[in-house]
Amino acid sequence: MGENLGAGSSVNVQFGNQTCEFFGRTMKEIVCYSAPSLSGVGSVQISVSVDNAQIRESLTFEYIEDPTVLRIEPDWSIASGHTPLMVTGTNLDVVQEPRIRVKYAGRESVNVCKGLNSTTMSCFAPSLMAEYLPGLDTVKHADEFGFIFNNVQVLLVYNNTNLVYYPNPFFEPLSTSGVLEQKPGSPIILKGRNLIPPASGGAKLNYTVLIGETPCSVTVSESQLLCEPPNLTGQYKVVVQVGGLHVSPGAVHIMSDSLLTLPAIVSIAAGGGLLLIIVIFVLIAYKRKSRENDLTLKRLQMQMDNLESRVALECKEAFAELQTDINELTSDLDRAGIPHLDYRTYAMRVLFPGIEDHPVLRELEVSGNGQQNVEKALKLFGQLINNKVFLLTFIRTLEMQRSFSMRDRGNVASLIMTALQGRLEYATDVLKHLLSDLIDRNLESKNHPKLLLRR
Repeated sequence: MGENLGAGSSVNVQFGNQTCEFFGRTMKEIVCYSAPSLSGVGSVQISVSVDNAQIRESLTFEYIEDPTVLRIEPDWSIASGHTPLMVTGTNLDVVQEPRIRVKYAGRESVNVCKGLNSTTMSCFAPSLMAEYLPGLDTVKHADEFGFIFNNVQVLLVYNNTNLVYYPNPFFEPLSTSGVLEQKPGSPIILKGRNLIPPASGGAKLNYTVLIGETPCSVTVSESQLLCEPPNLTGQYKVVVQVGGLHVSPGAVHIMSDSLLTLPAIVSIAAGGGLLLIIVIFVLIAYKRKSRENDLTLKRLQMQMDNLESRVALECKEAFAELQTDINELTSDLDRAGIPHLDYRTYAMRVLFPGIEDHPVLRELEVSGNGQQNVEKALKLFGQLINNKVFLLTFIRTLEMQRSFSMRDRGNVASLIMTALQGRLEYATDVLKHLLSDLIDRNLESKNHPKLLLRR
């Protein structure tokens, strides 16, 4: 691996004095098949040349001992193969594509292996013959048995084990018609022979029985499989899988158990009647509770209306008394006139109550050399305030802040009104727009309309 390895027209890779057989290359890598070591185990220097350029890098390649096989468990399979085998040996994890092979009657069969670690490898036994022959009941031995471990020639024929091939399991048809009638919950019995190979060590075959696409729980004996079917109804194909053998002894029709006995019908009717009584009782209780809640709500509404009427009456009486007092006051002031304040004093008391010397009444004073910058900023902000879209967005943004209290709202509103004294028509239009938004929000939230005027 490296960079710019796809340049040039020809490439040569040497492992010591041996040529690594070129396979292909890209800009990032060169792929080649390593040659056998001439000096046995150890490191050799790697040299790479592209056209006339020699890549000067200190690269070495390590040759280790060839993998060996010490033991195979179990030492048997069935004629269709594909049963698991556990291989024990050395250096098994360095083989890139390990495979296992058998040869019988001139036919070679190969299956895959997977290295688990340096000493253990799992394989699937190759099949002994090309197709399933149900009548074959004799034990067979492979003519040749071995492993394909890259270029390790000594393991192509492995003579340290006597791998035995037992006959394939054979299953009788489920019924003469091909479809077995079955009641729900009843076990399905699959009869046959050769179900348990007579091998030593207690190893057994792993059976999978599918009812349609659903597996069932299987119990194995020497002459039959007992299948506990899933909760299904209808007709399904039965398929038995063991190793590389997939056979179907027929189909099963699981009848629907829908016929009810008289006691079951009576029990269901009694339960339904009791459930109906409970539902009626719950509905009556719910109706009564709802009526009580409605009466309580109406009573509270009437109390609120009465309270508002009394408050309104008291307000009217207070207003009448105030009118009488004002009339008496104006009669006393006919000659002297009504006292009033100048507009500047009146506006300051309304906008900034309790503050005699507010900063808006004084000239702008800024410490340091920032006087001009502050004045320029205030002029620019004044231009923005005279933009209706900006002013409405500015006010709404401030009101959305949770930390913006009612006191802060009053101070900001007073400052904005002070800045807009020269454009009161514009300020009135903005106030009308804000009041319209407030009315719309109260209507959307379904608040009582009187609550808006109470504020």
